[in-house]
Amino acid sequence: MTYQNFDGNNSGIFPFVNANFDSGADVKLNEDQYEVYVNDNLVGHKTLKNPGENLSDIDGFLRNQGLSDFSTSLDGDHYSIQSNGQEGDITNALSVYFNNR
Repeated sequence: MTYQNFDGNNSGIFPFVNANFDSGADVKLNEDQYEVYVNDNLVGHKTLKNPGENLSDIDGFLRNQGLSDFSTSLDGDHYSIQSNGQEGDITNALSVYFNNR
């Protein structure tokens, strides 16, 4: 531990702890977790464990399953998927998605 005064000299007149913090460090302390709803029914939880993961990964998965009749929105930790015609198919696909992650 080094004590420094205002001008950076180690004279000890005004002791300040010289902590070497990297203000640019981007450390994720907790995983982000979201509740996923299809037409207001909870179908599972999406946890973002890696820096490259996004909630939009769910949309991509659904589109890869041939599902496209839906819209999404985020409100706090609630990720809502709205669909008029593919609710059952989306719910089934997401059950597979959440069980395999």
